[in-house]
Amino acid sequence: MKYLNTLHIFVGGHARQNNGDAGIGVCFYTDPDHVPFFEEAEYIGIETQNSSVYQAIIKALKKASDWHFNNVVVYTDNRLVVGQLGANMTARAQNIIPLHDEVKVLSTAFGDYKVKFIPGRENVRAKELAKAASLASPETITAQAIQFEVGPGITGLVLAFTPKIMIVQFKYKKGSKIPVHHHFHEQASYIVKGALKYVVADKDIIMRRGAALTIQGNSLHQLDALEDTTEIVIYSPMRADLLGLN
Repeated sequence: MKYLNTLHIFVGGHARQNNGDAGIGVCFYTDPDHVPFFEEAEYIGIETQNSSVYQAIIKALKKASDWHFNNVVVYTDNRLVVGQLGANMTARAQNIIPLHDEVKVLSTAFGDYKVKFIPGRENVRAKELAKAASLASPETITAQAIQFEVGPGITGLVLAFTPKIMIVQFKYKKGSKIPVHHHFHEQASYIVKGALKYVVADKDIIMRRGAALTIQGNSLHQLDALEDTTEIVIYSPMRADLLGLN
């Protein structure tokens, strides 16, 4: 069987209140300086912070093995997990030992395997996915819609979400604006009523009732409300920042 080259995997784990609803986020790169070609997020139930990171690594290694990568580098900002998977520390917590052992077994499938520590600022994407996933328990995702204010004359309403997708309703007063910005999330917009002027990649796009638009992740864009407008926007993955996750 032919094996592929090196896979770079950034993993995040998040447990609310350290021993509560938890989620994992995993971003896969063939070149860590570019955008990931695949991402995953998953709600994993009640876990600790450290066990959630281990579960993210297990998920990542299983996917890397399925894809037949020979060389794997895993990046995390959890020093304890890095130390336990290296030669510096021993895993002693009863909930961690079986996870630690499973990672060790999975790692034998690769010709070259490393786990590296990185600062949190370099792992933002995976951590945001993990935080979003921790909120995606069955009780949460069926909760009432979450309202927030974007700016003067603009309100938002989160209608539904999972770690991988979010549906938001925006309402704009005529003359309101959102300045130039970007986010790594893919975005699809649909105008329910009214009119917006989007500027994407220096191109003006007038959107009226029934119009739809997609915007690639990290693309600079801005908008002006030409009329009182209602817009439905779908983000992938979900926008954790719209839920107050910083």
